[in-house]
Amino acid sequence: MGRIHRYEGNEVIVEFEPGRCIHTGDCTHGLPEVFDTRRSGRWVHPDGAAASMVALTCAACPTGALRCIHKQTGEIMQPEQTGHTVQVIANGPLYVHADMVVNGQHEQARRAAFCRCGQSRLMPWCDNSHRQSHFTDAGVVSQPSTETTQAEARGPLQIHSIPNGPLLIDGPFTLIGADQSSGCKLNNAAFCRCGASGAKPYCDGSHLSTEFEPSSPATGTKDD
Repeated sequence: MGRIHRYEGNEVIVEFEPGRCIHTGDCTHGLPEVFDTRRSGRWVHPDGAAASMVALTCAACPTGALRCIHKQTGEIMQPEQTGHTVQVIANGPLYVHADMVVNGQHEQARRAAFCRCGQSRLMPWCDNSHRQSHFTDAGVVSQPSTETTQAEARGPLQIHSIPNGPLLIDGPFTLIGADQSSGCKLNNAAFCRCGASGAKPYCDGSHLSTEFEPSSPATGTKDD
């Protein structure tokens, strides 16, 4: 998606991918002694706190823009995955926290924010365009009308952005509403990317009438 900045400490290396950051402030509020944008020069100082705290704070970044790497092993430090979750953010993106493959590429950070407003220039990722476009959706997730028997997790979620269409997620996950209520247990779903669906967060085919044509992150052209 773009350049990755590396900040090396004695025990860990913090990687920061600016293109994925939507400025939620989780890092600067959670561990200001390490992450401080008010400083001149470097804003990340990995030795400002214990390596375990740096790793936990990076893992709390909802978009995967921050990654904490063990200096000796080269592995990303993050809590063990306890399940696949998709959370709908009010007036904002979908947060996916899971072992996942996105358009054929394995997502090492296991965290991502996907656009729901239809205006992002980094499709399928969120770039905060929902703020400028005044996208509104309360993020309510209704319980399924019938009980869903969830399939056993076998490998990563498969996520694919359909050209000029929805975001398909295939694999067992829990869909959580914006109020943090534990919601539906699903095995697959199609989520709206154009911002026009009347059945948000799900796709209802509105992209066909709106002639939705998102841009790709690499070229600024239509995604595929």
